[in-house]
Amino acid sequence: MTAPSLPTGYDTAKHVQAGHTDCHVTVGFDRDQVHIPRFLVQLHYQADTDPIRWEAIARMDHNETSALGHDIHTEGLHVDVARRSSDTVHLQLPHGTLPANRGIVVRGCDRYLRQHAAYFIDVYEERRSPGGPPRWSPDGGQDVHTFITPNLLSKSMSQEPATDDGLTPEELSEVLAEATGTTADEIERGAEELDIAPPEEATVVEPADE
Repeated sequence: MTAPSLPTGYDTAKHVQAGHTDCHVTVGFDRDQVHIPRFLVQLHYQADTDPIRWEAIARMDHNETSALGHDIHTEGLHVDVARRSSDTVHLQLPHGTLPANRGIVVRGCDRYLRQHAAYFIDVYEERRSPGGPPRWSPDGGQDVHTFITPNLLSKSMSQEPATDDGLTPEELSEVLAEATGTTADEIERGAEELDIAPPEEATVVEPADE
């Protein structure tokens, strides 16, 4: 498959499979011995198929190295969500205590963006309001995003150069374990135990601070 561009300016940058053909995750982080002082996790959405165009529609980040950076341990976790024809919104996420191991947090952010991918796509496509429930369809049910299947993209994808599909989430845990001097099992368990409220329960700040 084609893939979106990797984050630039980081010591390590990786593609990560999102589990859906029209979604992809990219991760970038810096290393200071076994500490991660800065990271960026982005959910990309294939907004157009002919030609293929990727949009970074949701991002979670941390930067303790700059006075202008977002420090998750003092400001909390947030996610910036793009919209196709409106300003980006900032969702402040209620969550439990964050672990000191930033590798766990990075893996937790990856897990969170993939888990709520349909929500972020619907906000991007403006089928729902940030922080609100999905719109109701004419037949009385919820208007829920349907992920694109590989067959729908075969023609347009054949016109693009192929790239590696990226790491599996478990392989990302191995990379983060090596960077933080821990084990992949510890990264996986810690990410699963992170208590982050769903985006529907977030405090919405509109537009997002740049």
